[in-house]
Amino acid sequence: MFEEESLESAIHDAENLHGHLGPFLVIGVRMGRMAKQVLGVDTSRNDGLRAHVSVPFSTPFSCIIDGIQVTTKCTIGNQKLKVKNSEKEIAAYFERKNPSRALRIRLKSKIAEGVLDRISKGSSVEELAREVARLPESELFMVEK
Repeated sequence: MFEEESLESAIHDAENLHGHLGPFLVIGVRMGRMAKQVLGVDTSRNDGLRAHVSVPFSTPFSCIIDGIQVTTKCTIGNQKLKVKNSEKEIAAYFERKNPSRALRIRLKSKIAEGVLDRISKGSSVEELAREVARLPESELFMVEK
């Protein structure tokens, strides 16, 4: 239960920064949380975490960036976040310097396609965000350590 409350809190923080709740924002939150957990990062300390994100530079895909910023504290301003325009892949590469560890998380294309299809058919982005929050990470992402 603690884990779910923590996810809910992270989503709320991301929504406050971003200005609204949507599925791609939640995807970014989930990516950032997974990276911190797998790499053993404590963002209250400077664990040397860096993020390199590849997304299309258009909404709703770019919303992923804000979710990652909120959860990892890697931002463009502190130069711990690098963003690259990607025409097809949605992925994030996270690296921790001490100890040296890395993780690549790629959004499964069927998830992005399914969300976009449902948005185009008039589905509520808030409801889609809640659905994405409930999906197991294994359904959302391909992970490479």
